[in-house]
Amino acid sequence: MTLERILKQPLAQGPGGLLQVTTDLFKQAGYPKQPGTLAGDIVTKDGLTLADGYRLSAIVDYTNAGVLGIAVAQIPCFPLDRAAAITGAQPVAAVSYPYAEGPNYDTRSAIGMGVEVNLGRFAAGEKCLTEIRLVDVQKARKFIEDNDVDLPAKNLGPRSAGH
Repeated sequence: MTLERILKQPLAQGPGGLLQVTTDLFKQAGYPKQPGTLAGDIVTKDGLTLADGYRLSAIVDYTNAGVLGIAVAQIPCFPLDRAAAITGAQPVAAVSYPYAEGPNYDTRSAIGMGVEVNLGRFAAGEKCLTEIRLVDVQKARKFIEDNDVDLPAKNLGPRSAGH
């Protein structure tokens, strides 16, 4: 598993590619559960070093809600601009689900094959990618609608009447 694969496979293969990346990360982390907890289970206890030397400091399983959260360690630094170039991610003004806005956030988004890859860094002046959110757009949209979640969800389509 490499950071580049985490960024590229879901966009190229859609929800199936996202599931494969998720399953492979869980296996590499020794996480005993299948993807699909909702409680925000921390998949990694001590982080996870990838084959390319980059380190994930946390993986959070929200896959029942259509989201896999990944915190990327800053050492070694994987430049946010490089991640954006790999995915084609563009800056987003109104940050998409599941992010909340912050004054120093630099978030970017790419969508392909029904998957959104959100990239971010959250400290002023930072150049490294620190956060990845892999979102199964259809699954996240359904979760938001079924649970009447009031979050910014710009890429998940119009909300039904009464929401």
